[in-house]
Amino acid sequence: MRSNICTVLGLAAAGSVLACGSTAKLVEPSARSGAAIASPPTSASESGTETYFADEPVRLTSPEVFSRAGEAYFSPDATWIIFQAVPVGEESEPVRYAMFVAPLRRDARGTVIGIGRPVRLSAPGSANTCGWFHPALPGVVLYGSTIDEPAELGAADYSRAESRYSWEFPGEMEIVTQTVREIVEDRVRNPQLRRELLARPDVGSPTPMWTRAGYDAEGSWSPDGRLVLYTHVDPATDDADIFVFDVASGRSVPLVVAPGYDGGPFFSPDGKRICYRSDRRGDDLLQLFVADLSFDAHGTPTGIERETQLTDDGQVNWAPFWHPSGDWLVYASSRAGHHNYEVFAVPSRLNTAGSVPEPARITHAPGFDGLPVFSRDGSLMMWTGQRGGPGAAGERSSQLYVAPVRPGSPGGLRLGRPPASDDALGAPIADALADATPAERRYHEHVTILASDWLAGRFPGTDQIAVAESYIRDWFVRTGLEPAFVAADGRRSFFQPFPFALHGSNATIEARNVGGVLRGRGALADRWIVVGAHHDHLGRGEHGSMSGAGEIHEGADDNASGTAAVLAVAEILAERYTTLEPDADARSVLFVTFSAEELGLNGSRHLVRNPPVDLDRCDLMLNYDMIGRITGGRVSVSGLGSGAGLETILESAIEASPLRAVRPGGLSSRSDHASFYDAGVPVVFMTIDPFHTDYHTPADESWKLNSRGAVLASELGADVVHAVAVHPDPIAFQEVKAYDRGPSITMGGIKVRFGIMPGNYNDTEPGVLVQRVSPGGSADAGGVLAGDRLMAWDGEPITTVSRWMELMAENVPGQVVTVTVRRNGEEVHLRVPLQAARQRRSD
Repeated sequence: MRSNICTVLGLAAAGSVLACGSTAKLVEPSARSGAAIASPPTSASESGTETYFADEPVRLTSPEVFSRAGEAYFSPDATWIIFQAVPVGEESEPVRYAMFVAPLRRDARGTVIGIGRPVRLSAPGSANTCGWFHPALPGVVLYGSTIDEPAELGAADYSRAESRYSWEFPGEMEIVTQTVREIVEDRVRNPQLRRELLARPDVGSPTPMWTRAGYDAEGSWSPDGRLVLYTHVDPATDDADIFVFDVASGRSVPLVVAPGYDGGPFFSPDGKRICYRSDRRGDDLLQLFVADLSFDAHGTPTGIERETQLTDDGQVNWAPFWHPSGDWLVYASSRAGHHNYEVFAVPSRLNTAGSVPEPARITHAPGFDGLPVFSRDGSLMMWTGQRGGPGAAGERSSQLYVAPVRPGSPGGLRLGRPPASDDALGAPIADALADATPAERRYHEHVTILASDWLAGRFPGTDQIAVAESYIRDWFVRTGLEPAFVAADGRRSFFQPFPFALHGSNATIEARNVGGVLRGRGALADRWIVVGAHHDHLGRGEHGSMSGAGEIHEGADDNASGTAAVLAVAEILAERYTTLEPDADARSVLFVTFSAEELGLNGSRHLVRNPPVDLDRCDLMLNYDMIGRITGGRVSVSGLGSGAGLETILESAIEASPLRAVRPGGLSSRSDHASFYDAGVPVVFMTIDPFHTDYHTPADESWKLNSRGAVLASELGADVVHAVAVHPDPIAFQEVKAYDRGPSITMGGIKVRFGIMPGNYNDTEPGVLVQRVSPGGSADAGGVLAGDRLMAWDGEPITTVSRWMELMAENVPGQVVTVTVRRNGEEVHLRVPLQAARQRRSD
């Protein structure tokens, strides 16, 4: 972020202040003016009045409580703030800040009038800096902390006759997370989410995200919570550089490594750019920079490109922060003098002439004003200032201030969310939860709960999956659905229990489907549509894992994402049905989530054999399986040929979606729609295209989901169902020519392990596309590569995934087979030694 231990030092007679996390020293402005600058854009920079604010600033912290306070940030909903401060009586040299959170207090009109009782997060004696709220998990924060009292270190310093500045970079400083019980209890109404948050190991105590030598601080989460941007000081060189930490993979990647100090970074609101401050010339003057991020195919930042320097003058410019529009930055500068730092705003891009843009001044009060930040909607600006009288030590005291702002100034500042685009939909940061719609937030809450470690991979028959099933039931009730099933005692129920035998063992497991009904209208009310997804997953990977047993397989994309889509479609259609004309005709809809899909489509097969509705009068089954990782704005929509005229009925809905529907000619039998297709019901199957390599591994985590794309897929599904719901005529089932009916052998009958993940199961080309090769498996040992297409097995053609599985079943461990692959247009013959199958694997 912008500082380390001594952010906002109120020092000496002049009361000068410095944000730490910088090895730069403050110096008097020189005659050197840097690049030529254009004239000021608005009167706001010259008027001498704070016309940017819609009302007088309100002081949030008091010098009677804190000898100094500074660097504060809003929670995503602007109900709490996190800040660092020195309580009266705990002053030290060098200054060491404690970390606090506090609720914002508002009057009856919603105007901020102060803060409630602060909650201290850090231990006495520890050094702390740079707090930040998680964009989607209420009460979860991060900050830089030494946790315990740091070792005595020499401090970088700069001295003048009238004042001194000093700060330190303790090597023990780590970025920690902490779950604040008070915020969770204040803000979280959902009982399951509250229980999950309060079960986190960092409740009430700072827990390092990682540990390594050297200072790590100035951190913040990306808009989707997947990445942490931070500053690292190398203990060997004392050079500060900017890194990004991928929460999902646990890896750090260097981004800005120019010689000299680089720090104080923040993601732009869309997550595609960063801003930061740097001392490139070694003249102890900080200048502001922005840069576009470059990403690899998995959405991990790999570096920066198109770096732009926004200030180039003889001043100290630091603490940049994005306006929610992404068009502007606010920052502190010595342009008004080193005894009177003020807040300025500057466009985030060069002007049309390619020149450094002219800043616009925002604050005009005596004393320091700096460290400005905006609330998520841009309606509030909060900063650190020295506008009050002397503090406890007789100096001018640095405290927190907030003011409502006027949209449109300075310099034409504009609020608002940019329109969606294919790039935004396909980017890994498309979640953008700091700027999410209510539907996206609800979707993210669904998948966060369903894919939490607390539910231990949702293996059928466990106490953990029962919690997921109760969550789904509760949402159906909240949506207004009726129970779909009749229990043994004759009462209506949302649960349909069923037993199934676990392959490879003598165990019989009791599982449950969950279903609710949205009643139709008029002449079509006794015709049906089924909307479904499976809610189970692999537990700890004992059955079906691509990486082996032991770790929790969260199953975020497979298939918390599809389950959440069913909940979203139920909400959308329940609302739409309330607005139908009184004499309108509409089909009834059965919403159902299936258990034990991963172990053989058990839940959907049981429902088809024991249907709660008349399947002969069912005109469509829509199945969601893995729609959480949409990339490039694409979603696979298959099965359109399974109903007479179905594609024509759905064409308008599909074309109206911002997503691009990929329409494969084939139809896989490897998900729950197959049970309905085999019973003669037209089906539509929605899934991602292409698949990802986290499939059936512990790496399928909710951090990686694209909730914005998934909500669009949910809305597309709702439009598909609505189009069929009001269609006046029955839809006749018809066969899909390229339907893969599945292997004649069960997975339990395959004794060998090949060790690949196939590509899209709706693929209509001959052979099997290799999406991923498992390290150490048979395919890896034989030289099979990702991107190969399996074409033959000991000379026998491989036509489909099912045929490949049947060929595998003819072999035993220890045999060596010749596998023919197509690679770069040529056939390559590989000798592959076959390993023994792990228990109930899916490959």
